[in-house]
Amino acid sequence: MPKRDENHMAGVRKQILDAAHAVFERKGVAEASISDVASEAGLAVGSIYVHFRSKEDMLKKLIEQVDTNVVPFEACQTAGQLLGLVESLLKYQDHASTAGQGARTALEVATFARRNPDVQAIVARNFEALRGAVLDAVQRVASLTNQVDKAGAHTIGESLLSLLVAAQSQMLIGVPTYTEAKIKSARWLVTMLHGAPVRVKR
Repeated sequence: MPKRDENHMAGVRKQILDAAHAVFERKGVAEASISDVASEAGLAVGSIYVHFRSKEDMLKKLIEQVDTNVVPFEACQTAGQLLGLVESLLKYQDHASTAGQGARTALEVATFARRNPDVQAIVARNFEALRGAVLDAVQRVASLTNQVDKAGAHTIGESLLSLLVAAQSQMLIGVPTYTEAKIKSARWLVTMLHGAPVRVKR
């Protein structure tokens, strides 16, 4: 039997995962089927099962690959960049494209994570990576301004992270995110960190 080309196999897996992501966002995980994913990917149903055992298996892989916004925080070097990123993320949670089925799918993912220890571990790891990136970014800015000590910077970092988590949670359960109030809070926190009002940089 000829050996499968690994690059080709990896390409097909990505094709399937891209299709699964689109289908899950459009229909929700519960309503989606393997046939839906196969149709979206332009593949036979049997081809899906060569790579994934079930739609839950695909969902787990998608969660592993989720963007935790770590890289943008790692790039923050100034108070203006930090505030600009936080404001952008807060506004994103209030954007129409994140509502509706996308939010319902995210809730399904959360439910899946709660009953699957492997997925819960991935979600926890992703959160800790994001938390570490936020706290590190705040400490970098604090070291430039010397307006607060390390403990104060840690408190500001945890508070900024809490604003982001609260906005996402409120969006997911379908209640107002009060984005402007959160942005005002973020500006106040970064002003404390910087020692003066901050000009946003995006």
